[in-house]
Amino acid sequence: MDRDLLTLADQQYGLITRRQLRAHGFDRNRTARWVRSGRLAPVQPNVFALAGSTAGPHRDLLAKVLETGTDATASHTTAAWLWGIAGFRRDPVHIVVSRQSRHHHHLPWAVHQFTGILDAYQRTVHRIPTTSPALTMLHLAQVVGPQRLDQAIDNAWSLGLLSGEDLARLDEDLAIQGRNGIAALREAARKRGPDWVPPQSNIESRFMSLLGPTGDEFERQVPITGSGWNARVDFLHRASRTVVEIQSERYHTSLTDRESDRRRRERLEEAGYRVMEVWDDELFAAPELALDRILTAIRSAA
Repeated sequence: MDRDLLTLADQQYGLITRRQLRAHGFDRNRTARWVRSGRLAPVQPNVFALAGSTAGPHRDLLAKVLETGTDATASHTTAAWLWGIAGFRRDPVHIVVSRQSRHHHHLPWAVHQFTGILDAYQRTVHRIPTTSPALTMLHLAQVVGPQRLDQAIDNAWSLGLLSGEDLARLDEDLAIQGRNGIAALREAARKRGPDWVPPQSNIESRFMSLLGPTGDEFERQVPITGSGWNARVDFLHRASRTVVEIQSERYHTSLTDRESDRRRRERLEEAGYRVMEVWDDELFAAPELALDRILTAIRSAA
């Protein structure tokens, strides 16, 4: 096996496709001899692994992508898993191609067709061709509900994978109505705007989801300054000057944490803000009571 082919295999977790073997002088008989000798092991009908290469979830996924075709790209929930977006798994495997063929109908994983801009939105993650974060959000909008889509967008934004500009560019590049999922993605982008600040934690996301439409009245991660001090609050209802701080048992129960929170609260109250704390166990054990307490305070202030 020549050096170029070995280099290619090394870039693919030790995998080689039948097409790549042919391009380097392997006819059907020579490939069969290498399989019989154990130097190549079939992992898919048209994908082989070099002897000694290590199996694993990423190699298994890349083998499926290579089997699907030269333009195949991991997509949907599988792409979200590759990008490290919380709440998604590799399986069931989703792969997108620019044009489907009869070969795709016989594959035991989901193959989707996406025409027009796939090449421009293909990236490489863990050596695997993967849809960009923005295109991944569009594909997620096709298979998950609005709440889960919102959580995925927030998570990707927090990780620095996504921005409002990215979503706007994708919408512009699509340039047509009727794409499956585009209406949900546009609504998600509209709610956030170009200067969106993503939630800093899962419990912030939980609180936002509980607020529902009322959440539009809150600003998140708002800097507030006073005489010789400044603070960034989790949520601010500006009309009623109500600050909501999301507290975690893990980070806000030590003596030093309590003292720091007390001083912060006093400064905000002296500056004319009402400060309300919501604890993480409330948001999961008694969310209705926590939400009612916040909304009652806002109404009384108004």
